[in-house]
Amino acid sequence: MSGLTPHALIRAQDRLLGLLGSSSDGRSPLVASMLRRDAREATSYWLQLVVSVGIATLGLVVGSTAVVIGAMLVAPLMGPIVGLAMGLATGSPILVLRSAGRIGFSVVVAVGGAALITVLLPFHEMNAEIAARMSPTVLDLITAGFCAMAGVYASLRPGSDTATTAAGTSISISLVPPLCASGYGFGTAAWPVAGGAALLFLTNLVAIVFVGTMAFVASGFNRVDVVTLEREEIKKDIGVASIARALARRLSRLFESR
Repeated sequence: MSGLTPHALIRAQDRLLGLLGSSSDGRSPLVASMLRRDAREATSYWLQLVVSVGIATLGLVVGSTAVVIGAMLVAPLMGPIVGLAMGLATGSPILVLRSAGRIGFSVVVAVGGAALITVLLPFHEMNAEIAARMSPTVLDLITAGFCAMAGVYASLRPGSDTATTAAGTSISISLVPPLCASGYGFGTAAWPVAGGAALLFLTNLVAIVFVGTMAFVASGFNRVDVVTLEREEIKKDIGVASIARALARRLSRLFESR
């Protein structure tokens, strides 16, 4: 049984990208925009994360689903997670390391912040909202997969504010409440809660990144000349050029295989 020829595969990728509302000419600019560093964006990101964690933690403690969902409207996790999926799809060490680093710090901030808020509260009662996030299920993985597709679609249509907000909210709902529930477990020394919620977060994160990476590859982003884009970005940011080059060189062999 013969597979697709290279030309047929390229046509299929371009056709899928067109169905998603983008074009082959938009691939490189999209990757370049993800590689671009912006100090103001970083400040806004961390502020939104802290606010969303505070609201989500209080929503979990009082058992209010509406408050938890409301908190996700300002949670900014879609950016680094979609960036990580794009980095894996294109084979960009810089984008992978930058996005993975932000996700890692976000986990620390979310869990630590939720634990601190929990310790400061005068009541610590288990409720259905917290208990529902103690263990992952197949439905959680399926939900995370659809969230990933929403994030990919939103990133390919940057002009659609509604799609971006909906995708960001759906991804945040899959990730921030489990992190806050894990922080609640740490704050109350309820280790089954902390461990179960952390496992739920990890499985959802892996599912979102995996599905997102596959979707970007299927859309042809593995054909983007990411090496040239990285060199251009490094030239603009001299302060981190040496670090970025060293890390990219060490991981180049791993990512060359796509």
